[in-house]
Amino acid sequence: MYKFQTFNCAGPPGFGPWRRGAMRRDLLGAVAGAVVLLGVGSWALRSFSGSSATAEVLTHRATTGVFSHDVVERGELESSANVSVRCEVQSRASGSNGVKIIEIVPEGTTVQKGDFLVKFDDAALQSERTTQLIQVSSAEAVAAQSTNDLEAAIIARKEYEFGEFETARETIRGEILVASENASRSADTLEFCQKLVRQGYMSEPKLRSSRFDLAKARSDLKIATTKLNALQEFTRAKKISELDAKVKTCESKLKSDEAKLSLEREKLKVLGDQIAKCLVTAPAAGQVVYDHERDQWGGAEFQIKVGTVIHEQRVVIRLPDPKQMQVVTKVAESRIDLIKAGMPATLEVEGMPGVELKGKVTKVNEYPAPEGWSNVKEYATMVQVIDPPPGLRPGMTAKVAIRVETIPSALQVPIQAVVERGGKHYCLVLRLGTTIEPREVLLGSTNEKFLVIRDGLASNDEVLMNPRVHLGSVQLPDYLLAKEPKIVTDQKPAQPAHMAAPGRVQAAVGGTGS
Repeated sequence: MYKFQTFNCAGPPGFGPWRRGAMRRDLLGAVAGAVVLLGVGSWALRSFSGSSATAEVLTHRATTGVFSHDVVERGELESSANVSVRCEVQSRASGSNGVKIIEIVPEGTTVQKGDFLVKFDDAALQSERTTQLIQVSSAEAVAAQSTNDLEAAIIARKEYEFGEFETARETIRGEILVASENASRSADTLEFCQKLVRQGYMSEPKLRSSRFDLAKARSDLKIATTKLNALQEFTRAKKISELDAKVKTCESKLKSDEAKLSLEREKLKVLGDQIAKCLVTAPAAGQVVYDHERDQWGGAEFQIKVGTVIHEQRVVIRLPDPKQMQVVTKVAESRIDLIKAGMPATLEVEGMPGVELKGKVTKVNEYPAPEGWSNVKEYATMVQVIDPPPGLRPGMTAKVAIRVETIPSALQVPIQAVVERGGKHYCLVLRLGTTIEPREVLLGSTNEKFLVIRDGLASNDEVLMNPRVHLGSVQLPDYLLAKEPKIVTDQKPAQPAHMAAPGRVQAAVGGTGS
């Protein structure tokens, strides 16, 4: 007995035409007549290869129409313009690698720019700031003293150069003047005494005294002159050098003290900035989303909450822009070459049933995502949501259908209607409702349900949906007959969602042989 089912690509499946065959007149005639009267109906098919086995014949009509190939994946909504709020507070406590959250705005809260977001523990920073204030005050005192020392050194240099040196020089010049005058007078006295001695009016001892006075006056003049030269050539240069060195020393010390003061002030400023960063406000408007970390089982490995210790530069809160949404999905490596940036897509969000959104592929990652339980490599693909409606939230699950190919007019049959033998592809065509004819076909594009037939079939040809069951009953080329195909028990093929469950008609084949 053969059972027939007919499918149609263009619409719901229907029964094909069936004709009544002659039935053997025997003792079961009454039963057969009752079956006929009940409207069950029968198909009469000739016996294939002498087989009398009962087989089900499932057919589908090849149809010409629009062929669309969509890559369908599931993904998660996120904003493509997230504002990340990070912890910018450095760890201060010994042995700690972060700072504790002591207050945080509830997740899901809609905030405006400047609204409160999170408060970190600043107790250690406040204590350090008090100590640092004392350090700054001490450094300011030292720097002030160094400034005074430098000013004193500069004044001392000027005092010597324009005060002490000038005084000493003028004093020696006065000594030279006196010594010169004394020498001149002594010379005149000696000359006068010599005249008196020659005239016999003065004794010789008096003359010797005049000579001594002249020699002493000349010696005093020479000493004064030498002192002036030493003062101008050596003493002044030495003293100026010493005073300049002291000025430079004071300058260096002042620079060092000022640098220390600047460093202490910078530390104080950093502490002030850190204390200010313990209170975080919203840099932009948005909806608060905590930046939890998920483990490979989907559980919360790291939760943002009061009491959680956050290390520096870690993202705590994200503020997604609801006007710029995208879906991040993962595509297996076997299909990733089909997808290119710019391809259109449609999206269905689980939280918004019945609403179909339009999208566009914006990016396909060059490298695969980290592998999970499966060894299949997957590539992250970003699909932008065009004109997102209100109500979309990050984290929502969405089904994405990326349109990778569209053929306006293509002859197509279900995938299960094609069988491969010897490197070639075949369809089994039901002719005149009774004969199964093998056809070699040339395949084109394929999607998850249908194959495009480029050659070998015509529109409205009825092809078998379970060709493997009937391969033993048809005549394939000679080189294939040498290897008889293995006949497996047929399973009913998965039907497209738009097709209704087909009906069944059974027909008895007359005779058990030819």
